Amino acid sequence: MDADGGGEHEGPMTYAQAQQFFTSMEGPTAQERIDYIFASLISLLPRPFVPAPEVAGDDSDSDSEHERFSLTSSDSSEASGGVGADPAAAFHPAAVGDGEDHISHLPDALLSNIISRLTTKEAARTAVLSTRWGGVWAATPLLVDDAHFFGADRHSDIPIMRAVSRCVAAHPGPVRAVRVTRVSFHANEYPLQRLVADLADKDVKDLILFNRPWPLNMPLPVDILRCASLERLYLGVWHFPEITAARPSVFHELRELGLFHCVVRDKDLDTLLAHCPKLEIFSIVMSYGAPSRLRIVSPSLRVAVDWQSTLREVSVEDAPCLERMIFHTIETRRSIKIVSAPRLQVLGFLNLNLHKLEIGGTAIRAGMNVGARAMVPSLKILAVTLQFACNQEAKMLPTLLKCFPHLEKLHVLAIPSKPPSSAHGLEFWESLDSCECLRLRLNTLNVYGCLVQTNEIGFLQYMIREGKALRAVGLCPSPNNKVAMDLVLASFESKEASFVESKRSSRGGSSADVILAEINGSQIFQNAIDMSIDDPFFSDNIPL
Repeated sequence: MDADGGGEHEGPMTYAQAQQFFTSMEGPTAQERIDYIFASLISLLPRPFVPAPEVAGDDSDSDSEHERFSLTSSDSSEASGGVGADPAAAFHPAAVGDGEDHISHLPDALLSNIISRLTTKEAARTAVLSTRWGGVWAATPLLVDDAHFFGADRHSDIPIMRAVSRCVAAHPGPVRAVRVTRVSFHANEYPLQRLVADLADKDVKDLILFNRPWPLNMPLPVDILRCASLERLYLGVWHFPEITAARPSVFHELRELGLFHCVVRDKDLDTLLAHCPKLEIFSIVMSYGAPSRLRIVSPSLRVAVDWQSTLREVSVEDAPCLERMIFHTIETRRSIKIVSAPRLQVLGFLNLNLHKLEIGGTAIRAGMNVGARAMVPSLKILAVTLQFACNQEAKMLPTLLKCFPHLEKLHVLAIPSKPPSSAHGLEFWESLDSCECLRLRLNTLNVYGCLVQTNEIGFLQYMIREGKALRAVGLCPSPNNKVAMDLVLASFESKEASFVESKRSSRGGSSADVILAEINGSQIFQNAIDMSIDDPFFSDNIPL
C-alpha cells in the first residue's frame, strides 16, 4: 500500500483490495485474519474506566431490549418501570440495623463520584431512587461503554449502537468518556454520524471509537474534527477524513492520540499533529501504507510509538520534549532520522537488519568513527534486535554504543540467522575496545532469546569484561541458556557484583542471583505510554 501517489498504486490500497488480498492467501480465511488483527488491536487499548460486568450467558442479563434503550435520563418512565414500584429495593440498604438511607445524606460531589464508578446501566438506574439522586445523575459526567450493554456473547450491533447513541443524546449533563469497540458501523452510518456530532456538542473528554470489521472501508465522520474538548482519543479501523482549510482540526486540548489500523494521508497526519499543541503521547498501530511516513514536529510530544506498521521513514525533526521512541517493526525496511530530540531517553527496539539510523544528519554505519554530531547524550535506555551470526549486525552494535555515551540500560533481543553468515566468533569480540557508556554508565544488560552460538557467548564476555559499571545481567529463562548463565555467574562472582532474580527462577545454592528476563509485546506497548514506568522494555524490575 502506498500513500499520496507513491509506489505502484496511485493512492492507498483500499480495504476492498486488502480483503481480496487476505482472501487470496493460503491458510485462515480473510474473516479469521482480520478478527485476529482486531483482537490484537483491542488488547493494546487502555483499560476501561469501569470494567464490564461478567456475564455467563444470555439469560444472565434480565433486561429486556426495550429497557436497555430507556436507561438514559432521569425522567424516563420506562426506566422507572424497569426497576419496579420500589426502586430502593434494588439496592442494598445503607445500614442493616436501622434501615435508614445514610448514603443519600452524603454531599452531591461524593454521590456523583459513586455514580461515576458504576456501569452505564447501573448509573442510570440511580436516577429513579429519588428526586435528589436524579439531579445528581443528571449532573454527573457520563461514562458510556458498549461492553456494559451486552454480555460478551452478544453480537447484535444495532441494539448496542442505539443504546450508546441514546445514552449520549439523552444525558442532560456533560459527557466524560465514551468507549465503543464492539460494533460494526456498516449500515449504521446515520447513527454513527449522529453519535459523533453529539459527542462534539457535549464536549466529550475521552473517546475510544473502533469500527469492528468487516467491511473495513468505513469513513470516519468529519464531525470528529469538532471534538475540541478531547484530551484522549483512540481511533480504530477508519478512513480518517481529509483535513482542509475549511475543516481544520481543533484538538487544542488533546494529550493522547492513538491511530489503530487507520488510513491517513501523509499530509493529513502532518496537519493533525501540527494542530495538537498539547499532545504528549502518540501511537500509530498496524498502519499499512497510509501514512507512509511519520514526521515529528511537536513542541509538546513526549512519547511516540510505531507498532507493527509499514512506515518507510520516521523523522524526528523538532521535538524538544520527546523522551521515548518505541518501535515494534514487522518485515519492512525503513529509515529512522533523529535531527533534534535533546531530551530523548528511551529508544527501541532498533532492528539492526531493517532500520537505517541517522543522527544529526550522519548515517550510522558499522565500524565508523562516531563524532559529536552523531551522538545522543540524553539517551539512557536502548533496545535492539539483531542476529549475532550476521557480521554486519554484530559490528553495528558496538558502534551504536558509542552513539549513546550516557547509556545506562541495554536490552538485546537475539534472533537466529538463517543461514548464519558469520566469519568471526570470539575473536571479534575479544578484539573490541571499550567505549564511554561501558566504562562509566551501563549498569543493566538484558538479553532475550537463546544464547548458544559462540558469537552470542562472545558478546556476553565482552560486555562483562568492559562493563565496569555493570551490576545486573538478565537472561531469557531457557534450558538452552545454561552455558551463558554459568558464564555470567562465574564472571560476576569474580567481580563481586550483585544480581536480582525473577520470581519465576530458582536460586538453588548459589550465592549470586541471575535475572530471568522475559519479553511481552503488548506489555511493552502499555508500558511505553505509561510515563510512570521508567523502563518500558522490562516490566519485572526489582530494585538493585
